[in-house]
Amino acid sequence: MKLFYRIDPVTYRSCMNRIREEFGMHEEVDEEKTILMSDDESRIVKVTGSYVPGEDEVALVKVILEDRSLRQFFNSVLGQPYKER
Repeated sequence: MKLFYRIDPVTYRSCMNRIREEFGMHEEVDEEKTILMSDDESRIVKVTGSYVPGEDEVALVKVILEDRSLRQFFNSVLGQPYKER
């Protein structure tokens, strides 16, 4: 399952930190992207966030889940997804 979110840039960093800490994920930062990965991909495959200050009006976050029950947690942190696959 892939969930796509648009979030307020003011809360972007705190949302990504909360997700990283909740699931003990590793963080990689590559220019405008922040990638969170887990050692155990049976629940969460990857969380990718993108935000360029001064250029972007919203931050974009894509969540790739194996465990659909985690959708509620991500919605509580990031809001309702604008797209789902």
